[in-house]
Amino acid sequence: MAIKGIKFKYLLVILMLYVTSTIGTLYMLFPYTILLYCNRKLYHKLCDYSLQIWFGFAVFLLEVFCGIKIHMHVSKVNKYESKKSTIALMNHRTRLDWLFYFCILYRLNALSQIKIILKDSLKRIPGPAWAMQTALFIFIRRKWTEDQIIFDKFIDYYNKIEKKFMILIFPEGTNMSQDSIQKSNKFADEKNLPRYEYVIHPRVTGFNHIFKRMYSNEQIDCIHDVTVGYRGGKMPERETDFLAGNMPKEIHFYIDKFCCEKIFEDKNEKPKSEILEEWICERWKQKEEFLKKFYNQEQLENNYETNASPINKFYLTMYPVFWFFSLSLIFLLTYYNLFVRSFLFIALSFYFYQQFISNNIDNFIINSLK
Repeated sequence: MAIKGIKFKYLLVILMLYVTSTIGTLYMLFPYTILLYCNRKLYHKLCDYSLQIWFGFAVFLLEVFCGIKIHMHVSKVNKYESKKSTIALMNHRTRLDWLFYFCILYRLNALSQIKIILKDSLKRIPGPAWAMQTALFIFIRRKWTEDQIIFDKFIDYYNKIEKKFMILIFPEGTNMSQDSIQKSNKFADEKNLPRYEYVIHPRVTGFNHIFKRMYSNEQIDCIHDVTVGYRGGKMPERETDFLAGNMPKEIHFYIDKFCCEKIFEDKNEKPKSEILEEWICERWKQKEEFLKKFYNQEQLENNYETNASPINKFYLTMYPVFWFFSLSLIFLLTYYNLFVRSFLFIALSFYFYQQFISNNIDNFIINSLK
């Protein structure tokens, strides 16, 4: 079924994600708020568990309901296993790369650790924005003088509560489009660099700052370099393409895990920021060469081990089962029980107050730490 280019199947996915994130925030996350003042670690543990149920549902919708095939390839050479927090770097082919990456995080058992950098304007979406702020996703304003303060506040908060996390960064700054490719080519010409066809020249300021802060706090020991490539179907350049059903048949993620100390090894004479800049530019040069072979379907180097085990669809099916019974019970109780309706009113009042009058949910959580 399609309505003016919108396919009902994919519209239903968006609606299910919206409803579950909103109801989940009001009835599952809000009750934990009191724990911020008596047991913060338990608060985050319960929130992470609840959010993981939603992320798992998103994976079910993508892989089972929409039928997208996800392939994970892990480097045989660069395979350092992190004991601390990590930074995941990824080329930004489409505006939905972050959503598809949930499927990899599910396989890595890291759904509860992920932190995504988003535009500040997304904070204005009632419901999902409350969940994203509770998950402490990072909302930036694209003004560096303000954004570096936001990054530091987030990183230092997690350092204080001694919590492990993975922050996803797209060094290219934006997804590939005709406009971004032209800007990348202009930058390359000005700096006497080669033009890229499959990636965009990376920006290193944000990545350097985040890494430096985490490294000085002794929070990080590993960087994941993720290369994403699409095959078959259509490329979902933007969110509207998803609604139109323009989806790939296969998505391949190639993951290299680098030990931070190895990156700096034998380079003590240079500042770490300069070493990182050279390293990430070299990685993007290799991504360009790798993706050229990938999209031209040439023989790839045998440096990656493919996770050939099919995803357990039975376990994934538990997520929609959970949401079906939970939503049914919540709607019934809300309709018939005055106490539950009163609870809903209090929860809505809290979130609308934080969003439109106070300083938003994420700042409420961070500032509540004395």
